[in-house]
Amino acid sequence: MIFSLPVIEAALGLSNIHSVICLGNTWTGRRYPMTLHRHWPEVEKMLITVDSFDTPRALWHSDPVFRTRVFSEWDKIEPYKANGFIAEWPVM
Repeated sequence: MIFSLPVIEAALGLSNIHSVICLGNTWTGRRYPMTLHRHWPEVEKMLITVDSFDTPRALWHSDPVFRTRVFSEWDKIEPYKANGFIAEWPVM
């Protein structure tokens, strides 16, 4: 985000963008919009996740590798927030 925002500003103008879609893996999906929110709170954020696993998303906990990735990412959330890398999203 630190490097992308100046590029977006120069090309389109940040004030001209009102919503952004975050696209990424399910196991890192919470962190994408939280990073975006930390650096660009003004835009509406939407999240779309994709996976390379054959396991359906609803059964992520039943796949050992999928489960490990989800829990590994979950463990990063609080330290990243404490260090100011991400901000809580969605804001209630």
